[in-house]
Amino acid sequence: NVASNEANSSGAGSGAESAALFSKLRSFSIGSGPNSPQRVVSNLRGFLTHRLSNITPSDTGWKDSILSIPKKWLSSAESVDEFGFPDTLPKVPVPPLDQTMADYVLALEPITTPAQLERTKGIIKEFMSPQGLGPRLHQYLLDKREAEDNWAYYYWLNDMYMNVRIPLPINSNPGMVFPPRRFRTVHDVAHFAARLLDGLLAHKEMLDSGQLPLERAASREKNQPLCMAQYYRLLGSCRRPGVERDSQYLPRCEQPGEEDRHVVVICRNQMYCVVLQASDRGKLSESEIASQILYVLSDAPCLPAKPAPIGLLTAEPRSQWARDREALQSDERNQRNLELIETALVVLCLDEPLGRNFNARGFTGATPSMHMAGERDETNMAHEMIHGGGSEFNSANRWFDKTMQLIICTDGSWGLCYEHSTSEGIAVVQLLEKIYKSILEQPFDDNGLPQHHLPPPERLEWHVPAEVQLRFPQAAVSVDKAIDNLDFYVYRYNGYGKNFVKACQVSPDVYIQLALQLAHYKLYGHLVATYESASTRRFLHGRVDCIRAASTEALEWAKAMCQGEGANVPLESDREDDEEDARKVKFSIYSKEHLRELFRCAVARQTEVMVRNILGNGIDIPLLGLREASVEVTGELHELFTDESYKISQCFLLSTSQVACSTDSFMGYGPVTPRGYGCSYNPQPEQIVFCVSAFYACEDTSASRYAKSLQDSLDIMRDLLQN
Repeated sequence: NVASNEANSSGAGSGAESAALFSKLRSFSIGSGPNSPQRVVSNLRGFLTHRLSNITPSDTGWKDSILSIPKKWLSSAESVDEFGFPDTLPKVPVPPLDQTMADYVLALEPITTPAQLERTKGIIKEFMSPQGLGPRLHQYLLDKREAEDNWAYYYWLNDMYMNVRIPLPINSNPGMVFPPRRFRTVHDVAHFAARLLDGLLAHKEMLDSGQLPLERAASREKNQPLCMAQYYRLLGSCRRPGVERDSQYLPRCEQPGEEDRHVVVICRNQMYCVVLQASDRGKLSESEIASQILYVLSDAPCLPAKPAPIGLLTAEPRSQWARDREALQSDERNQRNLELIETALVVLCLDEPLGRNFNARGFTGATPSMHMAGERDETNMAHEMIHGGGSEFNSANRWFDKTMQLIICTDGSWGLCYEHSTSEGIAVVQLLEKIYKSILEQPFDDNGLPQHHLPPPERLEWHVPAEVQLRFPQAAVSVDKAIDNLDFYVYRYNGYGKNFVKACQVSPDVYIQLALQLAHYKLYGHLVATYESASTRRFLHGRVDCIRAASTEALEWAKAMCQGEGANVPLESDREDDEEDARKVKFSIYSKEHLRELFRCAVARQTEVMVRNILGNGIDIPLLGLREASVEVTGELHELFTDESYKISQCFLLSTSQVACSTDSFMGYGPVTPRGYGCSYNPQPEQIVFCVSAFYACEDTSASRYAKSLQDSLDIMRDLLQN
């Protein structure tokens, strides 16, 4: 491991040298300003590995040299763990202003015109001048970093989620599909649901007892501890709508057995409170939970009155839902219902199957769906998890504000929809995969359910004011229109997977990101602002920054791969007569070695951007900080943030993320802009699973055509790199 290697290379006497160095440093009256060695070392401790012998306080470059101290040699300054890392996580850094601006210009080069870029360079020059606003705002952020645990967290949270007014389903909440189950009877459904809930309850007990294992980085300073805060926000949390800004209900950590724990189960739009653990009777067994679920499954279809589709309101634009929620709260029963939903560990949705009209609209030659639930394919199942299928299907059988909605359909399809603001996908995936694997290891018995003498679950009854009653048909039209507009396609590329990519000595994530760029270039003849989430969990309360895959190096490589042709390059999968095509002589204006060299340059650039981001030196979080600081300091936005180039850079026409799963599962979501694409991917050893999304209302985009372009791009990349 890295810590051991550094310790071995430091040589004898390093501990004494370290103590002597820090003794000398303490004699300097430097204080705790933004450039003090204490703060700089706290930011970058453990990232660099120069030897101690090169550092003396009398050096003119002592501030740079101090950054070179390996993490093990800082042990005299604070306590460290068994791998030599500090026991406390460092704060998110504020990168140097000139570095942020230089990287911003590099990010703009491939996606703006020369005239736009030159104008932006002039604005940046004025912004960074000694009399400009830039240095003042940068110092403001440094001071904010000193005063807060994570200076960027609420800037980011509000900008990414809380201030956004569009509906959650499709636009924000991802959906995840697991391999479907085979349910023979309704008892199987109840058993499976009980297994999931029992696993979640056990996980909650582990969280409350403080026994959640600490995760560590697997590369780039291997074994560095990662922030686990978001793992504690999954269960029992909920987003709350606001007219101008949303908020979050976050649970407090309880001592095991200290409080009652419940879930809310929704079946045919009826809501039930199922208590899993109570102070007066303890924790329910798995079979007792199953009996409660079975009651819901039998009771909901038999009720004479059709329930009000309250859950449909959570799919509205956020400001409208906030007003409707406020109207609902005028009744005390509704207040209690809302509290039960928001404080529930999770919401469990028991669904009816969607129709075949949600099946994939793929392309000729595409890989068929790996999993089927009856006649429903994987694309169909993904639609169910993302939005529920519409007002006549399961979209009212939801509570889209809830962090985790487990969804089980009677035909065996299952997965979840999750509200994104509290956590990244990795925490959700790991939790459910852990429970799912334990279920696979312990098959169900066929003995049926024993008789239990528990009180039945409480059904939540709503008193709906007249003004809210009028909202239901309007909400139904809005939701159905949004669902009809979603162009979604689960595409499995089976030409090869990450094993081949690793054999080419390239990171699978970097490789796939370049494939996404090439696929876009083949269709449109240019690159666009691309978002890929990069975890910043190496820092206290770190969430994500943005890896921008559209680089000048990627553009030059994509141009060369397309032989200088413009947009709408013919795709291999467009060609109908394979025999005639095979007889054609193909010419290339670039040698394979030249193309490989351009690819290596693009890989190097993408890797550099990725590493900068995970080490806290991306550009999007610092730019966001400067933008918000501009308003807080001057009361208005600086020209840098009203500039056309900035608007282009923030319009992510390609929104991507790697969602790696250890099971044959996948997660997908909608585009983040009306003219864009969403594309998640799960690299597996011998295949890559993509979830591609677009909107039918945009005539220039097509999920299936982008998937075709991806297939062609991945094929020609293999031809370029194999052997």
